[in-house]
Amino acid sequence: MKETKMKKYIQHIIFQLKRLLRTPGFLAPAIIFPAMFYSFFGANMVPEGVYSQYSVASFCIYGVLSIAFYQFGVGIAQDRESAFDIWLKTLPASTIAKGIAQIISAMIFSLLAVGLVLLASIFLAKTQLNSEMVIRLLIICAIVAIPASLMGVALGYFSNSRAAPALANLIFLPLAFLGGLWIPPIGLPKIVDEISIWTPTRQMAELGWSAINGQMADNRTLMMFAGYTILFALIAFLLILRDRQRRFA
Repeated sequence: MKETKMKKYIQHIIFQLKRLLRTPGFLAPAIIFPAMFYSFFGANMVPEGVYSQYSVASFCIYGVLSIAFYQFGVGIAQDRESAFDIWLKTLPASTIAKGIAQIISAMIFSLLAVGLVLLASIFLAKTQLNSEMVIRLLIICAIVAIPASLMGVALGYFSNSRAAPALANLIFLPLAFLGGLWIPPIGLPKIVDEISIWTPTRQMAELGWSAINGQMADNRTLMMFAGYTILFALIAFLLILRDRQRRFA
C-alpha cells in the first residue's frame, strides 16, 4: 500500500517537472531572469568586497521568489481554470500528491535559478565565495522557498489566469525592491528602509546575508520570518478552502 502511494507521488512529481520544462514562458522569467538581472545590477561591485557577496545572496533569494510567484502564483491560477486540473482531482491522492509535487518541483527549479546566479557571480563578477558560504546559502534558499511558495499558492488561489501575471509582478517586484534584494538597505532612502524592515522579503534577505557572514540572524528576523511563514500558510489554506467550496461544493 505504501509503495503504491509512493509511486503515485513520484508520478505526480515527474509529471509536474515535465510540464514545467515544456513551458518556455515559465523557464525564461523564473529561472533565467534572476541571473540576468544579477549580471546587469549586481555584478559590478568589487569582487573582494563583502557587498559583492551580499549581492549574490540577494539575487539568489530573488530567484527563489521568482519561482514561487511564477510557478505557484501564475501556474496555479491557470491550472484552476483548466478541465485537466478538475480531472486530476478525481485521481487517487491527487490533492496531496499534487501539492507535494509542486513543492518539490519549486525547490528543484529554485536550485536551478540559484545555480545560474552563482555561476554568473563566478564567471562575470569574480566574486569570492568559499564552499561553506555556498552550502549555507543553498540551505537558506531551501528554507526561504517554504514561505515564498506559500505566497505563490495564495496568489494562485486568489487570482484568475488573466489577472495573475500582472498581479504577480505588482506584488513581487515592489517586495523585491523594498526587501533590499536589488539595492542594499544602506542605499535605500530612509523612509523606504524603515518600511523595508517590516517586509517578508527583508527577512528572507537577512537570512541570505547571514549565510554569507556565517552568523545566525538576530531573533527579530527569525521571529518575523516564522510569523510570516505561519501567516502565508493560513492565508493559502483559507483561499484553497474557498476555492474548493466554490468549485466542488
